[in-house]
Amino acid sequence: MGMFDKLRPYLRATSWPIIVAMLTLMATSLLAVRTAELADPRALAGKTARQGLWIAVALAGFVAATVVPFQRVGRWAYVLFGLNLALLVLVLVLPAVRGSHRWVRLWKFQFQPSELAKLTYILALAWYLRYRENYRRLIGLIPPFLLTLVPAALILIEPDLGTTLLLFPTLFFMLFMAGARMKHLLAVAAVAAVVMFFPVPYDLDAAGPAGASREALAYFHCRIGGRRYAFVAAPLGRLPVLDRDVMKPHQVRRIEGWLRQGDEEVAWDQGFQLHQSMMVLGSGGLTGNKTSEALNLYIWWLPDDHTDFIYAVIGGQWGFRGCAGVLLIYAAIFVCGAEIAAITRDPFGRLLVVGVLALLFVQIFINVGMTIGLMPITGMTLPLVSFGGSSMLVNAVALGLLVNVGQRRPRSLSRKPFEYDAKAPEEQAAYRTPLAPLSGRRAG
Repeated sequence: MGMFDKLRPYLRATSWPIIVAMLTLMATSLLAVRTAELADPRALAGKTARQGLWIAVALAGFVAATVVPFQRVGRWAYVLFGLNLALLVLVLVLPAVRGSHRWVRLWKFQFQPSELAKLTYILALAWYLRYRENYRRLIGLIPPFLLTLVPAALILIEPDLGTTLLLFPTLFFMLFMAGARMKHLLAVAAVAAVVMFFPVPYDLDAAGPAGASREALAYFHCRIGGRRYAFVAAPLGRLPVLDRDVMKPHQVRRIEGWLRQGDEEVAWDQGFQLHQSMMVLGSGGLTGNKTSEALNLYIWWLPDDHTDFIYAVIGGQWGFRGCAGVLLIYAAIFVCGAEIAAITRDPFGRLLVVGVLALLFVQIFINVGMTIGLMPITGMTLPLVSFGGSSMLVNAVALGLLVNVGQRRPRSLSRKPFEYDAKAPEEQAAYRTPLAPLSGRRAG
């Protein structure tokens, strides 16, 4: 009974809808990974069991994140952020895995520091913004943007464009909730858009075969001195100052496949992954296609079916109802998180909740968008559903911090005890007047 008495306040203050939603998403992950494994047993053998192991580790991380008070975690925010930056530098000197410097090998497992960077970045930014007012001025936005650019640059070098794209929308949401002026945020976003999409001339004749991809993405073409030039967006072309490509060739091909979805030639080349995703989703219909051999064949042909394109597997296995159900579960987490952010009075706690919700929202938006063809393919996982230990652990710890803030919020929004100074005069008089005798009885 003694142990139960100690746990009772913890259990009573815990946000159980978030926990139920998280466990449901994890169960869905196991079922979806199992579906992909059955469709391709040779390549994905043992993935379901490994995902179950990562879920167990993630649940332990979730519990640990709820036990330590979030204010104590905040005091270590800069230290954790600095250690994470050191890991991001370390992976750049480690041997590449599948052409990218993203993973640190831990015994038989691999861990992505870029996944952990999403969480330590939110902690550091929330701790920085909690009591400051200088970001109300345009010049005050410089330190938060520098805090974002450092990890974003290191992650982009790996290269990991998807994770890099997560940081800036998260920064925007957190600055807005911290009180930054909307006109300043929109001005910064407009400048970034001009830099990203400023037309840069690219010499197609000198580019060789690689020029074909840029030609498809060009704003317009022209001939200057007998040579062909295409005006493309700066990241897709060559930066005049650095004289190097910001985006890798495979990333350019992915965008080309997205822009030319209706082209049959592209569907079997640059847009093959998106084409197969749409085939898997379409085969599910309304209620799913659980026993169809065609579905297994579609999933077998779909690259990254158990990781980035797990949402397509859910659509093929459980149809539109399964896809809508997953989104409703995420919606329940957002509603509970918004309620926690609205009630908590601690500025760091509120910014931490907003950062976690923004992180989840952007991940879900990009992953679902690229799966159904509304966004280019960027290699984004679906939180708590896609296969992968790093993503599963980090997202579970993020939800643990969200629940942590909810456990330590004010129990009610009622007026504090004995706080009646601001009441109307007649109400104050009622506090000072002795209780009247009960009706039907004599006083005294």
